[in-house]
Amino acid sequence: MKKGVMVLLVVILGLMGMAGAWADEISDTIERAKTLYQEGKYSEASSELQFVVGQIQNLQAEQLKKLLPDPLAGWTAEEATASTGPMGIFGAGISVSKTYNKEDTGESIEIQIITQSLLLQTVMMFLTNPMMLAAEPNAKLVRVKEEKAVEKFSAQDKDGELSLILEGKTLITVTGSEISDKNILYKYMEKMDFGAIKKTIAG
Repeated sequence: MKKGVMVLLVVILGLMGMAGAWADEISDTIERAKTLYQEGKYSEASSELQFVVGQIQNLQAEQLKKLLPDPLAGWTAEEATASTGPMGIFGAGISVSKTYNKEDTGESIEIQIITQSLLLQTVMMFLTNPMMLAAEPNAKLVRVKEEKAVEKFSAQDKDGELSLILEGKTLITVTGSEISDKNILYKYMEKMDFGAIKKTIAG
């Protein structure tokens, strides 16, 4: 149990820079966890630290939502959504998304940012293994603002996806449906501020 508590403490110390307005509450909870740990109450200490991780993840999610871009001219955007959870067998981590629509054409775009998730491993395999990429229909390796990305597009089905990973930590995916031109995927991806996203994740 000691090892589990110490691992959580390391995670939290790495995220403390994101605490912002919640700093006092988070700091107080960490102090309670420290006291419980010193008293040998490892299960209670672990529970307190897990609560802190959840709070910091929520804060990161809110900041990432603000980094989702405004709609292009002629498009509308729905309210951004977010979800958080511990990294586990189902991926979890932090996920934020926003949907954009162009009513006159029926086109739809969804931008999703995922971090601290096992789902990153799948995309990483495509970015580092050309053989796997070659086996995927309509997929190819491209670059967006100097970042490696994977493009998938079917003119027949009018759908596509553009995905990339920033510094091995964060997956950004732009998915389009009812789109006749794949360039719309690039236009939305290029509106993303990669630097700000990296800074938010790094804390």
